[in-house]
Amino acid sequence: MGTKGIRIEEPGDLRDALADALAHKDRPVVVDAVVDPFALAMPSRVPFHTIKGFTLSMAKQVLNGRMDSVIRTMERNVRLV
Repeated sequence: MGTKGIRIEEPGDLRDALADALAHKDRPVVVDAVVDPFALAMPSRVPFHTIKGFTLSMAKQVLNGRMDSVIRTMERNVRLV
């Protein structure tokens, strides 16, 4: 029987790849989407506890010597680069 695999590497390919995946009714489909590991998913409304948790996480990373990770997160989400 087998499984169909679809890999998405570019954002522009998403619509066609998902349409292809949904068109296969006779067998399972695995969709592998490559994403930026530093991209933040921002909801339309951010509750205070989420902001507090994010701030604490960034502070802990800085205090534990992981400033490079904090900088990469900022670069990828604020588009400083």
